Amino acid sequence: MTQKTTTTTLLLFAMLAVPAAALPQVGDTPPPLVLSKWIQGKPIDLKADAAKKIHMIEFWATWCPPCKASIPLLTDYQKRYVKDLVIVGITDPEPMRNSLKMIERFVKRMGPDLQYRIAADDNGKTWNKWLDPAMGIPYAFLIGRDGRIVWQGSPLEPSLAEIIPAVIDGSYDLESAKLEAEVNKRLQALSLSLEMGQWGVVWDGLIDVLKLDPSSPIALDAITGIYAQELRNTRAFREWANAHIEANKDNAKAMSRMAIAMLRNDDYATRTPDLAVKAARSAYQASKKRDAMAIVAYARALYQIGALDKAIELQAEVIALVPEELRQESQEVLDFYKLCKDLQKSHG
Repeated sequence: MTQKTTTTTLLLFAMLAVPAAALPQVGDTPPPLVLSKWIQGKPIDLKADAAKKIHMIEFWATWCPPCKASIPLLTDYQKRYVKDLVIVGITDPEPMRNSLKMIERFVKRMGPDLQYRIAADDNGKTWNKWLDPAMGIPYAFLIGRDGRIVWQGSPLEPSLAEIIPAVIDGSYDLESAKLEAEVNKRLQALSLSLEMGQWGVVWDGLIDVLKLDPSSPIALDAITGIYAQELRNTRAFREWANAHIEANKDNAKAMSRMAIAMLRNDDYATRTPDLAVKAARSAYQASKKRDAMAIVAYARALYQIGALDKAIELQAEVIALVPEELRQESQEVLDFYKLCKDLQKSHG
């Protein structure tokens, strides 16, 4: 695998901060909070208070720059959803960098810029039950009104802005979240094999992941990259790809992401444009021709094989479907396809 591809794939795997199996997972009831002092705000009892509001438990430290970056975001969430959400920041005091006095001074200095509850751990009793030592901070857990963990990850994750209101109004899909967590755990388990260059092991593992979640973008990008840059076994890739398309041809998301992953392959010797078109066409048909991502994928696949008239027609459909903030970008793609068509005519 080229250095670029190796680095990119490793970064994708590294983004998956997954706790060890013994630690709380999405869908689990979390361990109790064992704390030495409440520095700001009233104490909570997760078990007793679960039905009243949703809770976010965030682990942080005064010495951690990303933790400081998350404070205004968490303060905004707390103020915006004050009737339905309780945020608790938990930090584990230690003498050198994060003593109790340092924490108290930090919270006092932040004043109105830090408007959620802060507590000190009791010699790591909470931290060790919730977090794997390898996991970075800040790290947060969102707990629903049924007392179960519905999400976990960095509080800086942009998707959290949509997840919180969905949990509050009851529209959040916990089963999908559990599936995503399981997929991430399996991908993370493959990271060591990836680092060791055990491409066959990673290949088989990715196929298993894609049976569990056929639309996993990390798995689709990784399996395409490993095929193109390392295994270079076109027969095996084509057999897998055709079977994946046949099994998931009615899944527009899976087919769109598969097509896009193949279209990103910058190794001409291993490109499979026919499979990209096949997957994209399946996405377009499965979506009833009304899903912007499916149409974008189909238009791009056709553009890459020179079917510019149809690519232009499809891309024009996208503009009417995407949100207003994405229309300019979609228009720029359409203009590019049209420019290619004009150049094709003048050089034909």
